[in-house]
Amino acid sequence: MINIPEILVANCGGAAMVILLFVFRVRAGKTLRADEALYDGMLIVTLLALAAETVSFLIDGGRFPGCRFFVYLTNTVCTAATLFVGVAWCLFVDYRTYGSAKRLKRKSLWLGLVFALFFVLLIVNLFGNGIAFSVSADNRYARGPVNTAVIAALFLLFIESIVNVRLARRRRILKVFFPVYCFVVPCMIGTILQGRFYGLATGWFSVATAFVFVNLQLQSYSSFVDEMTGLFNRKYLNSCLDRIYRSKARGAYGVMLDANNFKRINDEYGHLVGDRAIQEIGGIIARAVPENAVAMRISGDEFIILFEDGAPDALEETQRGIRENIRRFNETTGEPYRLSLSMGGAEYDGKSTEGFLSAMDKAMYAAKKEYYQTHEKGDAK
Repeated sequence: MINIPEILVANCGGAAMVILLFVFRVRAGKTLRADEALYDGMLIVTLLALAAETVSFLIDGGRFPGCRFFVYLTNTVCTAATLFVGVAWCLFVDYRTYGSAKRLKRKSLWLGLVFALFFVLLIVNLFGNGIAFSVSADNRYARGPVNTAVIAALFLLFIESIVNVRLARRRRILKVFFPVYCFVVPCMIGTILQGRFYGLATGWFSVATAFVFVNLQLQSYSSFVDEMTGLFNRKYLNSCLDRIYRSKARGAYGVMLDANNFKRINDEYGHLVGDRAIQEIGGIIARAVPENAVAMRISGDEFIILFEDGAPDALEETQRGIRENIRRFNETTGEPYRLSLSMGGAEYDGKSTEGFLSAMDKAMYAAKKEYYQTHEKGDAK
C-alpha cells in the first residue's frame, strides 16, 4: 500500500539534502577533476529521480488524460537513474582511488556499454512489452524482469567499488582516504527495503543521505588536493614518501617535472593566464599518469609523479605521453603561450626518501639545463 505522506516527507527531505549539497559545492568552488563532474552528475540525477519517483507514486492508478504516459516516463527515469548512479559511483571511486584519467577513460567505456544496454531495454519497454516494468489498464505500475536485473547490476557495481578500494589498500605507496562503505551501505539498505515493501520511499532518500556522508569525507580528503589543478598536493607527497620509507619499498620510481619559461608566461600575460597554464599542465600530466602512479603538484610550477612497482620503461612511457599531450596542446590551443616541461626520473634505493627526491631533482635540472642550452641560451626560468 502506498503511503503518500511518508513518500512526500522522505523524498522532499532527500531533495532538500541534495540541494544543500549543491549550495555547499558552489560555495567551496570547483577544480578540474573528472570526479567532481561525476559527483555533480550523481547529485543532479538523484534530485531528478526524487522528483520523478514522487510524481510516479502520486499518479499511480490515476485516471486523468495522459496519466499512462507519465507513469511510463517517471518510472523509466527512476530506473535509468538507478543504474546511472551505480555506474557513476564506480567511476567516481576509481578516480578518487587512483587519480588516473587513462584508467578512468578505459573503465568508462565498458561501464558505459552496460548502461547503454539497459537504457535500450528501457526504451523498448516504452512500447508496452513489460520487460522492465508494466502499466496496467488502470495505470498501475508493476515491476518486470529487467527492473530486477537493474537492481542486481547496481549491487554488483557497489561490490566492485568495495573490491576496488580493498585492492588499492594493499598498495604500498598510494593511500586511500575515501571509505566507500559510507555510501554503499546506506544505499543498499534503502534499496532492499524499498524492493521488499513497494510504496516505501527509502531508496532515493538513502542515496541522498549517503551523499551527506560522502560530502563529510570529501571535506577531509580536500586537504590532500591541490585546489588549482585537482592533483594531489605536497601534504600527500609527504604521506606517500613516509609510506615508502616505512615499507622499505623497492621498485618505486619517481619523475619530477618543472615548467620551462613559466615566469615569462606570468610576466607577459599576467598571473590569471599563468594560473590557467598551471591548470592545463595539471590536466596534461593527469591524462598521462598510469594506474600504478600518482601525480602531485608540490609547488608553483613543479610536479612529481610517483610509481609503485615501476620500471624504467614505465617512466619513459609516461614521459612520452606527457610530451605528446604537450604537443597536442601547443598545436590546438587558443592560449597565447606554449607549454614545455623538463622532466627527470629516479629509482628509490630503499634508504633515504630525501635522497630519492634529490636524485629526481638533479635529473630534472639536468634536463632543464639542456633545454635552455638548446632553446634559450641561458634564459632563466
